[in-house]
Amino acid sequence: MEASSSISTAVLPLMATQYPPPPSSYASKSSSTASSRSASDKPAPASQLESDDLAVEQGLSRLTVSDTITAEKKKPMFSALGVIIRQANPRELGINVDLDQLRAIFERADQSDQHGYKDVEALGSLQGILDQMWWRGSELMSAVAKVLADGSRDPTWRMPFGEIGILDFFIGVVSANNIQHDLLLHSLRLIGNSCADTDMNRQRVVSRNGLPHIIRCLQDVSLIDVAVPVLFNICTDFEPAQQVATANFLCPALVNLLRNRAAVGSPSLGYICRLLDFTMEQFDANLCPDNTVEVILRAASEPDINLDERTSLVNAAATYLKHERFQKHLLTENLVEIPLALIARSYSAQAPFSAPLSVANMTPTVQDPEEEAQIAATRGLLIQSLSDISAFPEFAGSFPLDSPLISSLVAWLFVPQVQLQTCACIILGNLARSDAVCQEMVQERDIHHPLIAKLRQSTDTQVLHSTLGFLRNLALPSENKDELGEAEIIPAVSRFWDGTVPQLRFGAVSLTRQVINGSVTNIERLLAPLSPDPESPAHERTYLSLLLSLFEKSDDVPTNVEVARIVAAVCRCLNSPGAASDPESLNGILHRFYKFHPTVARPLSMMVSQSRWPVIRSEGWFALALMARSREGSTAVSDVIQQVEVFGSLVETVMGRVAPEDEREGSEREPESEQQKIMKAKDRDNARVLISELLKNRGEDMYVLRRDVFENLLRGRKSSVSLQDLFVRVRSPNTGEEKEQEEDEDDEDEVEDDEEEDEE
Repeated sequence: MEASSSISTAVLPLMATQYPPPPSSYASKSSSTASSRSASDKPAPASQLESDDLAVEQGLSRLTVSDTITAEKKKPMFSALGVIIRQANPRELGINVDLDQLRAIFERADQSDQHGYKDVEALGSLQGILDQMWWRGSELMSAVAKVLADGSRDPTWRMPFGEIGILDFFIGVVSANNIQHDLLLHSLRLIGNSCADTDMNRQRVVSRNGLPHIIRCLQDVSLIDVAVPVLFNICTDFEPAQQVATANFLCPALVNLLRNRAAVGSPSLGYICRLLDFTMEQFDANLCPDNTVEVILRAASEPDINLDERTSLVNAAATYLKHERFQKHLLTENLVEIPLALIARSYSAQAPFSAPLSVANMTPTVQDPEEEAQIAATRGLLIQSLSDISAFPEFAGSFPLDSPLISSLVAWLFVPQVQLQTCACIILGNLARSDAVCQEMVQERDIHHPLIAKLRQSTDTQVLHSTLGFLRNLALPSENKDELGEAEIIPAVSRFWDGTVPQLRFGAVSLTRQVINGSVTNIERLLAPLSPDPESPAHERTYLSLLLSLFEKSDDVPTNVEVARIVAAVCRCLNSPGAASDPESLNGILHRFYKFHPTVARPLSMMVSQSRWPVIRSEGWFALALMARSREGSTAVSDVIQQVEVFGSLVETVMGRVAPEDEREGSEREPESEQQKIMKAKDRDNARVLISELLKNRGEDMYVLRRDVFENLLRGRKSSVSLQDLFVRVRSPNTGEEKEQEEDEDDEDEVEDDEEEDEE
């Protein structure tokens, strides 16, 4: 039997063909049949399944199914059939058959076959004989089935078998009850061979409702190595068969084979994995037992299966683990250690089963680069599944920090195997979701030091990415920020700011923002000189200088937004009440902030001029208003406020959006939500404070027209006035209109401290 690569066809209506019950002579006379064999019995090797000269051979590496016979010289198919029929009792044939004439027909058919021509007429003459032998309970049915099954290995006979009705006949045999074992085996062979690469025959099996009966054969351990490849040939690249097989509980049947270890060591194990993939493609949660993944992973943990089989099983398990139902089962049943143990054991054949997560005395088991890549890919699938499982809130409740599993993961942080490090960082990082856990990890378990060391030493992208994510979670509680700063986390992450890997660059900048957010001490570290030598040019450059340089040359929007949010976080922290117990020290920090970073307001201008993220825009207006409160800060703000897009955004924020002329008539806009109205009101208040502070600190140095524009903005205009009209009016001579006096409001009341909320 050979595998198929054909294209799927449409689903046709199911039509169950009715066959009479088998005569008593076909009933199994042996305890080795399906009705009496226990599924827990050890499966017989392929050599024990041979009947006369039959052997079944599968090529798992190519995922094809080939049904071969021994090297003994075999008679042509029709000649072999003629010999069997001549041995039959006339009563078994049930009709007056001219054996000489039949022999002549068969000989002619064999000769035609040798010349590449298939004598379909000769095959048709056999159909009536098969019907009579079946009805009359001929004991030669098994021998006939064997010859036809051998003949079905020839691809050119597959379509004639389907068209003449031979395939339908043996589908009926398989569908009957209590069939003799050999007859059932050869009938399965014929069906499987006939369906290889032949969608029309696959559809015949589906339409005649043969799949449920073939699936039933999986209950007989002695038929597994035949029934599984047959199912594979029928289902491969044929979605109608996959749907019907899944609906008829193929998945539970396969899982049962793995659970009872009937398939472990079987040559059909690779096909079982592929069939599990088919059932996953037609996934229906009600048709797969909860323990599906558990059973598959336990089978993959068997020490006596080969690399290809283990890889196939893990691939199947990973496919199922994309669904929350199976993820939750591993978690609630405390089975997370199974995939972790598979990862650990993949590094060493000597890994002890008594301590499955131990990393002691690991010795490499694979030297071949291709095999190592295959194993690494398998580990990656398991790590991704564990990442999803550990992200559930229930994970922290099931595995406290002092649990053996978490202790093993902490030990993995110190091993040289990069995928173990990555796995540990991901799971422990997901565990660090509460302030209490994060504080314990940092302040009691000192877990941040080896992580920061990885940032300095590791070159593996996956390890670095997972480490950055873990540290970002640890940096969320305010109580952890000073400890992280003291461990020199800012110098450690700075090497990625100018790196070539976008994910690492963004992760490093994002982590920096978390570390300095609300921490004056860490802001001082961010503003520290790159060189302690006063004679060095780097002495007047800081870590923030590096970030501002990154902003100027980077076109990566998410990274640039993070740099801008760092600047905003510095402004917010240094201007917050009680930012420093020593006001003189705080003034020194602010002075250094503006002195060595004259372009510090440019990232904020990007925040307020974009419209994609309203929350980011609000954060920008808030930071600019804070910056404008000081003389030095207002100088930096004045430079960016002259940009056309920034000034236009300022006018729109204060005055409200003015619809273009083509939108003013006959168009409807979606009504604003209450939250949007509140956010716009805050932005307007902060923008007005910004203008007021600029006038107070820089008004004397402004051009007259610009000062007039700012003053008019504070007085307010109707939102229907276009920006162009506004510029015309503010440039017109003073008409003597009475100016409205506006009370100066306290800046602290105008600027809303919009605390950011960081998503996990």
